[in-house]
Amino acid sequence: MKKFWETLNARERTYLMLLGVFMLFLGVFFAGRSFARYMTDLSERSESAERDTMQIENLGRQYQLLQAMKTGDSQQLDNMLSSIETMLKTIGLRERVGSLTPTDTIVQDKYLKREVKVSIRESSANQVLDFIRQIEQSTQTLYKVENFSYRPVLKKPGIYDFTVQISGFQRKQ
Repeated sequence: MKKFWETLNARERTYLMLLGVFMLFLGVFFAGRSFARYMTDLSERSESAERDTMQIENLGRQYQLLQAMKTGDSQQLDNMLSSIETMLKTIGLRERVGSLTPTDTIVQDKYLKREVKVSIRESSANQVLDFIRQIEQSTQTLYKVENFSYRPVLKKPGIYDFTVQISGFQRKQ
């Protein structure tokens, strides 16, 4: 190989080196493109798996809610206020709660629907969203957020007053 290199004149050596550099850049380009395509495909698969997991979790939660309605799990509603207060304490919102107002409604003469209206004063949105996420994703307590509203507090940017309506069902005895 060395003998071959030495037999080439200067211009041929230059062309050969340029050809080698061009081939190297071409190889790096195609390898990078292939890697980028692989990463895009991988991120699409990951997002698809996350969507499927969320759907499965939601279906499982809906199934549990329907099972609780069917079997009439009365402890769920009896402990509703205390479990909501516990959630509020763990997130650090208990001292900002203005009121916890429970309302019972009979649905189709078979079920009792309890709604608790929680008023939270002067709080950041992140804490309240954590509270709502905890309610919606909990598998121990089968409550759901029926209604959620907020209004900004004047002269305090980023601070809001919230009203969250939480409901749960049980079979009527």
